[in-house]
Amino acid sequence: MIPAVSVPTTPRVHAWVSSCGLAGVLLTLAAPVRAQCTDRDLSVGVSVRVCDTSGTTHAIASVDLAAGDVALRGSRSSERGRSARSWGQTVEGAVLVVQAGPFAFPSFTPTGLTVGAGEHWSDTADDRAHAVLGFDARGVGVFLPAPLAVPAEPWQDTVVSGVSIVRDGVVMTPCEGEGCEPMPRTGLGLTADGRRLVIAVAERATDPELGALLADAGVLDGLRSGSGATSTLWGGADEFLVPSSDGNAREAAAHLAVVDRSSGAEFRLRGVVAEAGDPDTTLRDAMLTVETLGGAVVAMGTPVTDGAYWEFSLPVREYVVRASRSGYRTGCKICVGVPAEDVWCSLFLEPGSGVETCAPPPRTLDVGPYPEAPEVPDGADAGVTRPPIDDGCATAGQAPGGALAMILLALAGVRRRVR
Repeated sequence: MIPAVSVPTTPRVHAWVSSCGLAGVLLTLAAPVRAQCTDRDLSVGVSVRVCDTSGTTHAIASVDLAAGDVALRGSRSSERGRSARSWGQTVEGAVLVVQAGPFAFPSFTPTGLTVGAGEHWSDTADDRAHAVLGFDARGVGVFLPAPLAVPAEPWQDTVVSGVSIVRDGVVMTPCEGEGCEPMPRTGLGLTADGRRLVIAVAERATDPELGALLADAGVLDGLRSGSGATSTLWGGADEFLVPSSDGNAREAAAHLAVVDRSSGAEFRLRGVVAEAGDPDTTLRDAMLTVETLGGAVVAMGTPVTDGAYWEFSLPVREYVVRASRSGYRTGCKICVGVPAEDVWCSLFLEPGSGVETCAPPPRTLDVGPYPEAPEVPDGADAGVTRPPIDDGCATAGQAPGGALAMILLALAGVRRRVR
């Protein structure tokens, strides 16, 4: 564990704070604003920095999506209406859990396209008001901004929708409506190389302040996935790294878990071996091998039924499955494990000789193109949930970043009293 550090900022800060009743109030900090931060490694590829700035906590988690033991798990529709703690305790290997999108209460219906564990929430769809952050089963992510209309598609294993707060590395300003109100907020974003998912959770922040935390951590594109009392950061050790604003574990619609696959979670890899083009011709005497992406053989065997059915129970990983039989070209397939699930990985062999080559696809997603959603007339009910419009309190400003983000978080309490 890295010991707590003291991060100094400018000793004296002058900032204009806008409100409905005041054109501007000049605030002066007579003493330095210092953030006390602690760094922790939660698992291989997952770390978090928790900082306290004048009694206000925020956390930045970094998730290496290319690390072999890192996986993402979104909640299913049947798992809605749970707190981060109660849901996270059911996800084997979960090391972090955050809110995964705004929702309507009391139905716990997400506003925007939502997918968890490969299952599309049937009562959700993308709209022109929300950006989409989607991941395939390998944890490869893509950010799709509004107003693109993104449908539910087979590649989607986890999808979170939310309000864009960072685009092309720049914090989006000005804020709008309730996005200008300091409150608990959760943000998610991808770095430029797509390798890291960054999670920011703050006890009190506006959208630009939350965006500044993400941008300062290297995020290229990011969104706000939660706000209010449901915006928390729960750790797998049954602790809230950033607790609820009222001290209670509030229920939300969808959640996102970062999973440590080395924790012992297993899945069942299963399938059949048959002739390509003629699935009724099963190959009962085929030889099967299961390898890691690094080439280590972890399982071998033959089908267990006359129908050439086979299965192996394995730690959750990404595997290459090979099947060979005399008179047929050796076939292979890459299959990704899902904790506590059955994953089908059938192989169909071509008559002949030789060996099929299987290489992991590049860690990029080639999706779309998607059309822009049509404009929705004001007042029309087209399934688009718009945030409430602030009555003149929204203000423009330069995108904050780095140490300035911490200062803004510290000022949030003062700004609240001014209003």
